[in-house]
Amino acid sequence: MKKIIPHCEIHAFDQNSYVCPMNTCKFHQVTFGDGIQPNGSKNWPTVVGALNHTNRLIDILKIDIEGGEYSFFPLLLNSSRSSLPRQILIEIHPISVSIIHDFFNRMRNNNYVIFSKENNLLGGPYFFEYAFLKLNSRFFIQSHDNMTHR
Repeated sequence: MKKIIPHCEIHAFDQNSYVCPMNTCKFHQVTFGDGIQPNGSKNWPTVVGALNHTNRLIDILKIDIEGGEYSFFPLLLNSSRSSLPRQILIEIHPISVSIIHDFFNRMRNNNYVIFSKENNLLGGPYFFEYAFLKLNSRFFIQSHDNMTHR
């Protein structure tokens, strides 16, 4: 990414320690949550504000928070529309079917569509990597003059 777009900022977040390759990214040791649970966690608006990205476009958010996506994403999607990423890359971990359905409904209700899905074979048969793209809300309005219905 840095070779193609050298001025882009890449921030890496993990609750464990990590060292970014030289001149590639800035690492932040952070546990994502609601700011209360898990203990010491930070919510999306807090992290965006700390990076001084409050009114800046975030192109891509890649996140793997080991099952924490189900509590983190409602908070992310309820934050300021201007701080929502254009693309979200995420690993979905197995949990109850109703919680997974709720996750996908929230993504759809916030104008995200799936453009890629791959099984994470290292994680097992129920772990999937999804890529979402945020579209204009007009995309979701059904047209009565749709050519596919003729």
